[in-house]
Amino acid sequence: MYRLRLTLALAAMLALVCVQAAFVHWGAERVDGYAAHSRLTSDLLSELLGLSANKQRLRNWAAQQVMGAGAQAETRERLLDEMDRSIARLATLSQRHLESWREMAEREGGSVPESVVQLVDISGLLRQNIAQLRSQLHNLRPQQAGTEFDAVWRQLNQVFDMTHGRNLRDLLNGAIERQRVAVPVARAATEDGIRRLRWQALVMVGVTFAIALGLSLHLSRRLKQPLDALLAGTQALQAGRLEHRIPVRSGDEFGRVSAHFNAMAHELLLHREAAEAVRRRLEEQVRARTRELEEAHQTLQQLDQRRRQLFADLGHELRTPATVIRGEADIALRAASMPASGYRETLGRIVSAVKQLTGLVDDLMLVARAEADELDIVPARVPLAPLMGDAIAQAETLATAHRQRLVVSPVPDELEVQADAKRLRQALMIVLDNAIRYSRPEGTVRVAWDLRGDDIALSVVDEGIGIPDEELTQVFERFVRGGRARRHRADGTGIGLSIAQAIVHAHGGRIEIDSRVDVGTTVRLLLPFSQPA
Repeated sequence: MYRLRLTLALAAMLALVCVQAAFVHWGAERVDGYAAHSRLTSDLLSELLGLSANKQRLRNWAAQQVMGAGAQAETRERLLDEMDRSIARLATLSQRHLESWREMAEREGGSVPESVVQLVDISGLLRQNIAQLRSQLHNLRPQQAGTEFDAVWRQLNQVFDMTHGRNLRDLLNGAIERQRVAVPVARAATEDGIRRLRWQALVMVGVTFAIALGLSLHLSRRLKQPLDALLAGTQALQAGRLEHRIPVRSGDEFGRVSAHFNAMAHELLLHREAAEAVRRRLEEQVRARTRELEEAHQTLQQLDQRRRQLFADLGHELRTPATVIRGEADIALRAASMPASGYRETLGRIVSAVKQLTGLVDDLMLVARAEADELDIVPARVPLAPLMGDAIAQAETLATAHRQRLVVSPVPDELEVQADAKRLRQALMIVLDNAIRYSRPEGTVRVAWDLRGDDIALSVVDEGIGIPDEELTQVFERFVRGGRARRHRADGTGIGLSIAQAIVHAHGGRIEIDSRVDVGTTVRLLLPFSQPA
């Protein structure tokens, strides 16, 4: 865990700081001890020198008193008081000096010098000596002329220098000399302690710096790699490379962040793919809708074209019989006299034209009923042979007029179909009419039948102009005529095959057309077969 490593590193740094602080405190205590020892040594030397000087002044005062040189009692008391205070300070300093040496001996190992113990003893002896001097000097009187001055002076020197059989002058001078030697030694020890502390502090600082530097480099390296990986990941995401993944090399915080980053990138990738899929679907829907609209537009254009063509064809189909009717009527009206046979022929031609108009209107009505699913079919069991015979008989006249030859396969008398005879005859006649009208002169139109499973197929095969492949899908559309059909025959409405298909579908059958350009066309009417009773 990087957080644990960071915590441990900070704890180690804190521990190092605490150790360094403790070391500095310990060193400062040692240096303070050395400095205090040096100050005590200097203070002891100062007190000893002051005490020796005051004692010498007091000796001079005693000499003046003995010789009657006008020594002042106030001077004696002042000097004695100063010496008392000096001895008190000396006793305190010597005791502290002794304790300091004992602490140093315990800390560094060693023993207390004998001179330090003697200094405590000297302070006690000096206190006793001052008490004796105070008593002797209070009783000291000026000597009369002729008195043994030397004896008195020796007696005073004995009081000044000796106490309990010990020579205070030698002890005091020896202590002063030793303190004079000890002062530079103590100062040197203090300076050496400060120098050692300085070097130890520098070493400690160096060690601390080295450890801190090592920890910093380690943490920086541990921090740099995952941060660089995260930065590269964010740059990849910014650039749109959602498939980029950050390697998860550890289970620490950066590893978890990398895992979460990868999960986020995966989710974003899924969302982008979903959005892309939605966009593609929308684009596909737009394209499909556009195609539908284009197809609808084309269909509308085609319907509009067919509408115009229908109006033109209907106009042509209606104009021909109407013109015939009008022309015959005008001729009959303008004629001054006409035999009865002439009127009869004229009326016959008018009736024929009216029948043509009626047939066209019936065809249009049939188409309208077929669109509304209102085509009336009255099925019954019908023999196929008479039905085909009637249609062939009607087609023979048309075939003769177009110099065509009809070839019909014989049909068994027992063969029956379930159909509306009138409607089925109309559908068969439409197919025969197309085969004859769109065939070349001296051609042959063949009519045959065969059984195909549960269906009976009536086939009409011609040797006509044929239908191109691109127009085969439109032959059953109303009011649609191909280019070849228009060039071959100008008249026609284009609703014949749609009527035939509507009739056959109403019988539960279907129409199939096969055609090759300039070879011919085969039309099959497939109807449900009715088994003989």
